[in-house]
Amino acid sequence: MEENVISFKATVNGLILILREEDDFDTIFRHIEMKVASSGRFFKGASIGVKYRGRKLSAEEESKLTALLATSTGAEIKSFEEDIEQLEKSMLAESTQTREKPKMRLMYFKGLDEGMTKFYKGTVRSGNLVSFEGNLVVIGDVNPGGEIIATGNVIVMGSLRGIVHAGADGNKEAVVAALNLQPTQLRIADVITRSPDIKGGKTAINPEMAFVKDDMVYIESFLPQHK
Repeated sequence: MEENVISFKATVNGLILILREEDDFDTIFRHIEMKVASSGRFFKGASIGVKYRGRKLSAEEESKLTALLATSTGAEIKSFEEDIEQLEKSMLAESTQTREKPKMRLMYFKGLDEGMTKFYKGTVRSGNLVSFEGNLVVIGDVNPGGEIIATGNVIVMGSLRGIVHAGADGNKEAVVAALNLQPTQLRIADVITRSPDIKGGKTAINPEMAFVKDDMVYIESFLPQHK
C-alpha cells in the first residue's frame, strides 16, 4: 500500500490535507479514511478548519470528505476549502524566480542540526503566541497560558510552563528542550502529552528534553550527571 497518497499537516487553527494530483478521488477517500482511523482521536471534540492542497476537488467531493472527517474524528469541521493562500504564494514564487537570487529553501527538519532558527528574547506571557516555520529558541520563560509553535525544534532557555508544539509540519524527529520542563501541554507532530499534576511543581533547574519514540513522548535529562 502506498503511504504518501495523503499527508496531514497540523496548523494553529486546524488541518491541511496534502493530496497528490495524480490520484483519483476514490483512492484519496480510502486513504483519508484509513489515516483518520489511526490518528483521528487527536481531534475529537475540537472545532477545526480544514484546507487542502494539490489535487482539485469538486464541490461534491469536498462535501464527501467533510462528512468523512466529521464522522471519523468526532470534530466539528468549521470549513473545508482549497488552500488558496498557499496557491497564490506558489504562483508568486514562480513569477519572481527568474529575476531574484535564489533563497534558501526551508528544509524538512531532522534532529537538532538542520533548518532555519528564530531567537525570541523575553517572556511569553499568558495569551501570547510565538510561532516560526523553523527551529525556535526562546531566551526566557513561557508562562502558563503562553503558546509556542514551530515546525522544527523548540528550545527554551528558562521555564516552559505553557503550551508547546514542535514539529508542527508532522516531523516526529523534532524535540522540545527546556531548563525547567513542565508544560501544560506538549505536542510533537501529532503526538500529545500533558505534564503530571505535581503540587508546587519543580523548583530546581533540571534541563530535560522531550522526543517521540514509537508514537509516545519520552522525557530525559540532556546534561550529564556529575557525581
